[in-house]
Order: sequence, then C-alpha cells, then structure tokens
Amino acid sequence: MSLGLVQHGPSPQMRGDMTELKQTLLEAALVHVVFDGWSDAVLVAAAQDCNVSLPEAKALFPRGGVDLALAFHAWGDQQMIERLQAADLGAMRVREKITFAVRTRLEVSADHKEAVRRGTTLFSLPIHAADGARAIWQTCDAIW
Repeated sequence: MSLGLVQHGPSPQMRGDMTELKQTLLEAALVHVVFDGWSDAVLVAAAQDCNVSLPEAKALFPRGGVDLALAFHAWGDQQMIERLQAADLGAMRVREKITFAVRTRLEVSADHKEAVRRGTTLFSLPIHAADGARAIWQTCDAIW
C-alpha cells in the first residue's frame, strides 16, 4: 500500500553505489591514516587512489577526516554485528554475551591499531568529543 509520498534523495540503486564507493574510499584511506591521521589530506589521497573526484568524495564525507573516522568506527560495529550473528550465543549468560561482544569488537579493530589510535586522538578533541561519544554509544547499543 503506497502512502503517495514522493521519494526524495538518491534511488536505492544509487544509494548502493554510494555505499560501495564509501567503502572503497575508506579502505584506501586506511593506508594514509598512519601518516596523516583522520584528516582532509587522507580524504584527498584516498580519492586520488580511487580515481574519484574530490567533489564526489566530499559529497560522501562532507567533514572530511571526521566523517571518514566515523565511517571506520561504523564499519567496525558492522563487522562485530556480523560475527555476533554467526556465533552461538544461546548457551551464554548475559554477562558472557556482553564480554564476548566487547572482545569481538576489539578483535575487529586489532588489525588497524594506528587507525584506532588516531581516531581516539581525534575524538578526544573538544570539537569532536560529541561525535566520539555518539559513536561509542552506538557501539554499546549494537552490543545490547
């Protein structure tokens, strides 16, 4: 049953393409984060590596490095959720499930220690503290 609402924004196909492009840019950015942190310079370098125009990259990550860092954090949460869904949690008590989820989230990020360290530094700055707190609470929500 249609409510007769006009669909605004990109089509589902376009959103899928944008999600794939965001993932590609994020993966390319991880190489540069080691040297430049989560900065606009990383977004520029990732866009160049992926042959994506800077306006396209800025459209996907309007705040540059901050949005890249938040996308990286969200990627980690998604990886954790996928691993938790694949695990047999039925026999565990609540405390064990939470411990397992937290350990899983830490393991997901273990291969990207420098990106995590740089993100921690970025989100400890007063101007980005609210973004960092929101990201951590989203992880907590995903665990629960």
